[in-house]
Formats: sequence, structure tokens, C-alpha cells
Amino acid sequence: MDISESHDGMIAFATTNGLSLYDSGWATIQKEPWNYDTGLQDDFIQTIEFDDKNYLWLGFSAGVQKYDGISFTRVGTDEFFSTMNIHEILCDNDTIWIANGYSGLNHLSEGKWNWIRPFTEDGPGAYYISSMAKDHATGNIILTTRLHGIWEGVSDEQGIIFSYVSGPGEQYGKMTTVVDYPFGGVILFNKNIILHYSESAGFTRITDPAALGYGVTRINDVAVTEDGIFIIGTNNGLYGYGNNEIVAHINRNITGITSNEVTKVFPDSKGRWWFITKGEAGYYFSDNITEKIPVTMVNEPIPDNSNLSEPPTPIRVAVHYVSDHL
Repeated sequence: MDISESHDGMIAFATTNGLSLYDSGWATIQKEPWNYDTGLQDDFIQTIEFDDKNYLWLGFSAGVQKYDGISFTRVGTDEFFSTMNIHEILCDNDTIWIANGYSGLNHLSEGKWNWIRPFTEDGPGAYYISSMAKDHATGNIILTTRLHGIWEGVSDEQGIIFSYVSGPGEQYGKMTTVVDYPFGGVILFNKNIILHYSESAGFTRITDPAALGYGVTRINDVAVTEDGIFIIGTNNGLYGYGNNEIVAHINRNITGITSNEVTKVFPDSKGRWWFITKGEAGYYFSDNITEKIPVTMVNEPIPDNSNLSEPPTPIRVAVHYVSDHL
């Protein structure tokens, strides 16, 4: 149902039969009726997302949990959520956005829950929020909705104000999903088209099924790598698309994938392109992935009069080379 990556590179999968985790191997966590307080509350997980503290947030049809790697904690009750069906979570630094049921948005910021009611003066004019993404250039939050188009939330000192985005509906149809774009703006798509949207430039066409070649009739999912490659899940396998050309195509003729119906895609920090079909999960790893090198940032020296017996733990950051032509 969903895929997310922790800060230390563990890949988490929300499935209809529990939480699956992949690091050096696979592990699965399922509901235990006798462990209701600290265990997984339901095996059917609809959405997941890691926050800035590396906690995993999980959305179910009946609420939210947070996982710290050891135990699960129930987050919020009907005191905060007017409806408990959670179908999308977005973590924006220390703010958690939750789309639930037909009641718009809730967000947790500075330890306080706030409900942004639909059709209020500053809220989105929509009951059901289907997907959310952040524009990294502006900090704005972009929403797609089931029935009421695209909305953009702009924050200021007074709060956040949502306004309707005049979309490309007449030309391309309703945009069903919005996803992250590392270079500013966001990516919007439906089964027939992939578009880029930014506040300054509006909508730009990226590609469509016809441009991907014979056999592609439907776009199921889209994600973008750090190198700007579009990973596209279709009814005819997994595609890599960049610089207006197909750079990779993986289908059932390739060893390791048995179905052409790729329903979910996800690029991780190691350069793997994860894919999901109805019968399997796996990843593609290109030989052209940019080399990444771990770097340790040395903290400042400790003065002689310090009471600390040992230096603090060094900070580790991921650094990678960028090709000359980028």
C-alpha cells in the first residue's frame, strides 16, 4: 500500500498483512491481539511515513500509530480526528499532516493538533484529500482531492491559507496524485499523463503512456530520483524516464519480475528502484548509479576543563558526487 525509508536506510512497506521491513534482510510485524497497547493495531496498513526524528507514522482505517523501532503508540483519538479513516500522511520537518476520511486535514505542529476544516475561509474547498506533497522551492503544500481539484497551502506567521489551483483538467483530466519533486515544484499525474507544477511556471507536460512505447496504456505510480530520473510504474512494467527518453524498461521478460502490472514505485537513498506488483516486491539497481561516500563530520574539540569523559557521537551525513553535466 505504501513505502517509506528511515534515516538509516531501512525500507518500510505498508501492506494488507502487516508491516514489512527490509534492511540486510526481511522482517514482518503483524497484529497481536494480546498486545494491543504497544503492538500493531491492525494488519491492514494504508499509509506510512518517517518523520524528522525517524519515527514511523502508520495510518489505518481506524486511526494512527507511531513506531519507534521497539513499540507502537496510538496517536490521537476522536478528540482530534472527527473521522478515523487515515489515507495519507505527510511529514514536513517537525509538522505532521494527516488526511482522514471526508473531514479535510489535521496537522500536528509544536505539539499541538489543529483541524483545518473543509470549505472554511482559509481551508481547502474539499472534503476528501487523496494525496499531499511539499514544494521544496516554496515550502507550500500541494493537495489533490477526490472531487474538488488541486489546492495549494501557503504558510505565513498567521498560519496556512489554501487556495484553488486552476488545473489542466480540461486538457488532461483530473489529477489524481501529487508526489515529491526534489528540484522544486511537484509532480502530478493520473493514468494518462505526468505533469510538473510550480507556482512560478504553472503546468508543464513530462510524458504520457504513448511516449513510453507500445503496450503502455496506464500509468499507475510515479516517483523521481535524486538524479532527476522519473520512475514510472505501468501496466507494462517499470520504466526509467529522463531527458525526454526511456533509460530503462523492466518487465516480465526480465529475470526476477513475474507481472507487468507495477502498482507502486519508490527510489531509495542507495539508488535502488523498488517496485511492487500484486505478487511480489523487488528492486532494480542500475550500473550507472552515482557513487556515494559516507563522511564523518568531526565535532569541535572538547576543552580541557570539560566534564565530558568522552567526545560526543560524530555526526554522519551522506555525500555523493554530482556529474559534471548536471
